[in-house]
Amino acid sequence: MRIFTAVRHSIDPKYYYGGLWSGNFYPAIQQLGHEIIGSQVDLLPVSGFMSIPGDFTAQELEARSKITAQIIAEVRQQHKEKPVDLFLSYFYNTHFDPDGLEAIHRLGIPTVNFYCNSIYQFPLVADIAAKVNFAWHAEQNARDLYLAVGANPVWVQMGADPTICHPLFHQNREREACFVGQRYGDRDRHMAAIVKAGVPVDIYGPGWGEANSTSGVKNTATPVGEYLGRKQLVPGSRASYLQRIGDNIQAQGILGGLARTWQQIRYHQTTSTLSPLFLPFAEGVIPFQQICAVFAQYEVILNFSNVWADGRTGSQLIPHVRLRDFEAPVCRTCYLTGYTEEIGEFYQLGKEIDTYKSKEELVDKTKFYLNHPHEAEKLREAGYQRALRDHTWKSRFQQLFNIINNKK
Repeated sequence: MRIFTAVRHSIDPKYYYGGLWSGNFYPAIQQLGHEIIGSQVDLLPVSGFMSIPGDFTAQELEARSKITAQIIAEVRQQHKEKPVDLFLSYFYNTHFDPDGLEAIHRLGIPTVNFYCNSIYQFPLVADIAAKVNFAWHAEQNARDLYLAVGANPVWVQMGADPTICHPLFHQNREREACFVGQRYGDRDRHMAAIVKAGVPVDIYGPGWGEANSTSGVKNTATPVGEYLGRKQLVPGSRASYLQRIGDNIQAQGILGGLARTWQQIRYHQTTSTLSPLFLPFAEGVIPFQQICAVFAQYEVILNFSNVWADGRTGSQLIPHVRLRDFEAPVCRTCYLTGYTEEIGEFYQLGKEIDTYKSKEELVDKTKFYLNHPHEAEKLREAGYQRALRDHTWKSRFQQLFNIINNKK
């Protein structure tokens, strides 16, 4: 197939998601023998308001319309030179006018849009999902959300690229645990339990200590001030807190909104009291290219599965499968992550990877594998073989293309 792709939220890789998904997708697609035509239209101007589901300003709509027209022109030109067989995107509502997809469909090109935050950020993609031919979602339980907006959902999980995530067999492992990732949700509550239990651990990623105030990769392209007619508030400022209170009241009424605000205040107070715990263990932010080397140094690799139900502090914490659930086992790690029903679809729990349902179980199992390296090695090897056989991006794309072909 000849596949037109628009999956980079910025042409410049120094911005977050500038090269993450193309780096995951492209090698797998090429390994399957397909040709990639990568869009050269820079999505950065509209990536600056990706967190807005709708009700866009006139300036935001104008910017989106311009980018939509440019991408359609690219597709038409490529299709004229040689037929394009598939349009693959990773669009939020902000990136592309959903009505613009009809111009691509009129060319006879089927469209598929990938999205991996459906459990807690579905409104950000709902408009696009309703218009593409195939709405590719990574979370199994997201299907009903897509059906409710008239989308055609296709469930295919994420995977890993074994040329990027791979074992380092000659690295000596420390009898320690390790977590790599952002401080978010209840991750610090679980990590606090690990630290207080005296479990030897190192923590990599933003938010855990003074040493990781910068990562070398910008997480947002949105400037402070006003951007495309929308005021951008400084995080942590008085104005941002007032806006949060207003948003809570608008969403949940006066009593519910004030209760939600109080929950958020208490959450942030607890977060502040926990921060000093992590300073001795915070190792800073590492580039993704170093993750194999870091994983190879530790006996146990930890991960956390919970996200806020609506993407904001104070809502219900719900678990879901993460990209790391495939990257870490492909690196041949003794992998311990939060339990979800869905993860059992992909691994034999306790034999290929292991999971926990509480902070106490997390502490107990981490100690067990640190104190029983033979058991850790058995888990490491079995998880590696399973992930390498079944959970690569190549196998995921083959599954995706088979589903699409059967539904045409």
